Parts: sequence; structure tokens; C-alpha cells
Amino acid sequence: MRHIAFLAVVGLFVAGISNGRASASVTPGLTFTVASQSGLPAAGTHYHSNLAGVFGNPPGLAEVGSLQDQALSSESIRGLSEFDLTGLGAGTATLDFRVYTPAGLFPGRNDFGFVGNIGVLAYAANNAEDIGDYSTVTLAPIGTFSTAGLLAGSPVSFDATSIYNTQLGLGASSLGFRLQTTPATVTGGGAFTFDSFTLTVTPVPEPGALGMLAAVAAWLLRRRIRRGRPTTLPHACGG
Repeated sequence: MRHIAFLAVVGLFVAGISNGRASASVTPGLTFTVASQSGLPAAGTHYHSNLAGVFGNPPGLAEVGSLQDQALSSESIRGLSEFDLTGLGAGTATLDFRVYTPAGLFPGRNDFGFVGNIGVLAYAANNAEDIGDYSTVTLAPIGTFSTAGLLAGSPVSFDATSIYNTQLGLGASSLGFRLQTTPATVTGGGAFTFDSFTLTVTPVPEPGALGMLAAVAAWLLRRRIRRGRPTTLPHACGG
């Protein structure tokens, strides 16, 4: 029984060291919004949220959807977030963000949501706000999510491990993610706005490190067993 308990302690010891070496790093995103010219959705022309506080909107917001002008012609709106990869290593990567408001940023114009799908696409970034990021070349699709049931504060999460490690291996200094409505989605002039973008990277322990931990655990176990082995004493012969 003592040996089983000791094995459990060693297991926790090894797991603790492994988890300590694989501590996650959380990188905040540089988040902004780009919209197209009314009626011409192919390219972006102006910001709806940026560090300059355009239109009086706060920075750090990713608005997605549309906005109708007085002629009932719509701007297409896309939200973007870029992450600085400097100093990060290979590992598992998770993109997280949340709903800032289930509406757009312009009261009386697109201050309501829509039911449809939003796609998340990765692109080559440069850690800067650029109008051209609205339609820059997509590196890989990350996934899609439905706006149905989303409320202020609702979390959204995606696995970005593959594209993250690929870009890291190419020596990229930044990785961007673009949120845009899918082609079949009808927004009706509505939008959703997101914030709190983070990229969480958890390093994967190297096989050599895990092997060393296993060897230490085995040595400690053998040592414990030897110390606990009873000593056999010679019996006295009766006359």
C-alpha cells in the first residue's frame, strides 16, 4: 500500500514539474474594424474602430456585419485582430474573444444584431492597423460560428495551433485573424461587435524533458522500495 501511495506522489511530482515547464503565455490582440465603401464590399476603405478613435468609437473593437446608408446601400464591415509572435515558441494555440455587444457601433443605423454565420480567417499581419487587411490574402480558414443566441459577454474560442506553428516556423513576427460574415449570411443592415481578443500558447514539453522526468521518478521509486525492504535475520537454533 505504501508503494502505491508513493507512486501517486511521484506521479503528482512529475506532473507538477511538467506543468511548470509548459506554462501558457497569453498575448493580447491589436484589434480594429475596417468597412467597405457603401455598395462595394470587395475592398475596405475606412475604419469603424481604431487607435485614433474614428467616429468617436472606442479602439480595440471588431465589428462584423453591415451598415445601411440613406440610399439603403450597405457597407460591409469586418473585424480584425493581430498578435505579436515575438518571443513565442511552438505549442498549442487558442484564439479567444467575446461579444462586446450583439449590435453594431452606430446608434440608429446598425444598432441591432443578425442571425447568421461569421467566418474566422487567418492572414499574414504586421502588428499594425491597415485598411488593406480587410481583404488581404487568407492564409487559412480557422472556422465559423453562429450568432444565434450570442449575448454581451458570450465567449468564442478557436483552435489556431496549426496556422500558429506554421507561421512561427516561417519566422513571421505577427499573425492576424479576420472576422467576416459568410457568403450565405443576410445581415439586414445589422452587426455584432467583439473585443478581448487573446492568443493563448501552451508550449509542448520536449520528449527529452519528459524522459528525464520519468527516469527521475523511476530512480526515486527504486530507492524508496530498497529502503522499505525488511531485513531478514538468522533464526537461533534451539538445543
